[in-house]
Amino acid sequence: MFGYVGRIARVDLTNGFVRVEEVPGWLIELFIGGKGFVYGLLSRELTPGVDAFSPGNKIVIAAGALAGLAPAAAKTIVGAVSPLSGLIHDTSVGEWFSYFLRGAGFDALIIEGASRDPVYLWVHDGVVEVRDATKVWGRSTRDAVKLIREETNRAASVMVIGPAGENRVGVANIMVDGERSGGRGGLGAVFGAKGLKAVAVYGIPRVEVADRDRLRSLFLEVYERFRTGYEAAEHREYGTNNGLLISGAMGVSPAYNYGRPKLGEDEAQKLSGIAIKDIEVGFPGKPIKIVGSLCPVKCSRWVGIPGEDDFVKPEYEKWGLLGAAVGVFDKALVLKAMRLADDLGLDAIGAGNAIAWAMDLYEHGLLSRGEVGFELRFGNGDAVLRLLEDMAHRRGFGAVLADGVANAVKRLGKGSEFAVHIKNIALPAWYPNGPLRGLVISYLTADVGASHLRGWPEMHSEDTPLRDTVSSMINDRDHKAVMDSMGLCVFNPYKWEDLVNFYEAATGRHVSRDDLARVSVRIDTIARVWHVLTGYVDPWSELPYKMIHDPNGPRLGREEVVEALREFYRLRGWDLETGLPSVEYLRGLGLDWLVPLRNKAAEYLGQGKA
Repeated sequence: MFGYVGRIARVDLTNGFVRVEEVPGWLIELFIGGKGFVYGLLSRELTPGVDAFSPGNKIVIAAGALAGLAPAAAKTIVGAVSPLSGLIHDTSVGEWFSYFLRGAGFDALIIEGASRDPVYLWVHDGVVEVRDATKVWGRSTRDAVKLIREETNRAASVMVIGPAGENRVGVANIMVDGERSGGRGGLGAVFGAKGLKAVAVYGIPRVEVADRDRLRSLFLEVYERFRTGYEAAEHREYGTNNGLLISGAMGVSPAYNYGRPKLGEDEAQKLSGIAIKDIEVGFPGKPIKIVGSLCPVKCSRWVGIPGEDDFVKPEYEKWGLLGAAVGVFDKALVLKAMRLADDLGLDAIGAGNAIAWAMDLYEHGLLSRGEVGFELRFGNGDAVLRLLEDMAHRRGFGAVLADGVANAVKRLGKGSEFAVHIKNIALPAWYPNGPLRGLVISYLTADVGASHLRGWPEMHSEDTPLRDTVSSMINDRDHKAVMDSMGLCVFNPYKWEDLVNFYEAATGRHVSRDDLARVSVRIDTIARVWHVLTGYVDPWSELPYKMIHDPNGPRLGREEVVEALREFYRLRGWDLETGLPSVEYLRGLGLDWLVPLRNKAAEYLGQGKA
């Protein structure tokens, strides 16, 4: 089997049993790796309605198909049923984890059951050890990484949760090596519910490939192109940290709980890559830029926190949600909030979105100081820091926000008109407005809900019908899904031709662009059936009130949205009214196991089994 290790470890935390299995041929044939493996495995082994915190939920951790074989093949994909949405939810996280996972002898891990006592996994030399995590339970993500490395291997890559995950906080994330975030969907809380503090891996991969000379030639050519080309120039210099300058100018920023999406350059520049250039820091033996597994762009860098003897890896989504969304433009405070969120194991997007919502309510007189316990107006950075701590530990008003904005609305019984989420997943730092108005269709149709990593439409005028933005969005979605299945960082400008060439050289399998794109079609198809059976039947009803009524927002209308959704269904080859695939369609994609669920979804919609 060229291009793969060929082994999956299945870990039952209930009894500590580990079974090693061969990677089944259907999984490689239909889903390639990474994100595809997550959806292929979970859609066969779980059904909609499973309790996300039950032992019956499963976690899949998968290396991309090109892990260790191509530039920037650094992404590990982690997936489980989300406690927020009830859907299969995946997140990608960088650094050396996937490389070492393959070196340890596995293409993927399937983690099921639940441990009564805290544990972590030590994956190395073809074995998986279930170890006691009592000493690291309750520790911050960085502290836990250090302690686990002392017990295993100082070079190990460690995927870990913080106190937020241990407390099953809905906006808990996972962190790799203390600096790389795998956010959204509350996957950290799923780890916590299973009593799983961390997974540590180490090993140098020796993957057999079909054509090593061709692969080496491709690697060198593409690495140099990405290292020097103009397409990645902005990211090489600033990472994503100039995002607010772009989103603020276009009117798509999350500023003031998405209430002021257009920002002046003076305000946006306070939270930018330009503003932090003079506080980038290096460490002995390490460059200012974080190394990044085999990455030619190396967009991340360490930044010193003014007034603190500490550092953090900043990025745009954190600037957007822990800064602009809450009206805080003091870079020192925002950097401190980033560091705190990472150490606590909190998704900065979900946490910042919830805090911004609460501030909006406070500003409109719908929340009082008595209810919150302190002043909660926009711009109060100290309140943001306090709430991050309280959310992670479910204390005070932080407990109200701990499970994200959708659940906070339910708990308080008010404020839905200010809550910005889709499928209970907080909107990221890109408001679907102005020249990116069509992004709303991506959010509505995406497998996980409101994610900025599930396909972007091409830039368009505000007058462009949403229907006309769908085709370009699907093209980008398919490309990103294949990148995630191969484990490639989307900030490296891979072309479809590159993806085909690398995959053929590694595996010896002859594929076309369409063959690869069908991985994305399969994922979207699985997701659509899950959407219906989880209760997400009418996408229009999922739109936030603000997007329909706010004069500063996209002011969406039902007819236009429905027309665009029908176009999405048409281009995917599904029923125009229900968005469901036919039985023949599923079998044509090799998704035979999805037929019973599809028929159940059809019955739920009153369409019968035909």
